[in-house]
Amino acid sequence: MPERVYVIVVETEGARDPERMPLLSQPGTGGARRTAAFSSMLLATTFLSQAQQLGHFVKLDYIFPADPRRLAEDFPEFEVRLDPSPQAFFGGEPAP
Repeated sequence: MPERVYVIVVETEGARDPERMPLLSQPGTGGARRTAAFSSMLLATTFLSQAQQLGHFVKLDYIFPADPRRLAEDFPEFEVRLDPSPQAFFGGEPAP
């Protein structure tokens, strides 16, 4: 695991909650949500660019550097996937 990973934080409706970070996510198994983490800023921005080209619009707020050793503690509601492709992360067809 890299020393630092980058997670994608998305825009939300209304005011920001300082206790929660709305990560880019998809439904996972057993009620957990899947999120993506990237081993470099370049991979994160490439993911976003490719996702957009495939028709998956991401309401990007910012890309946040995170300590991979603390991901499970900081984001317990998420299953983290390291360096996924947009196709693997979003699956299926893009939203219209």
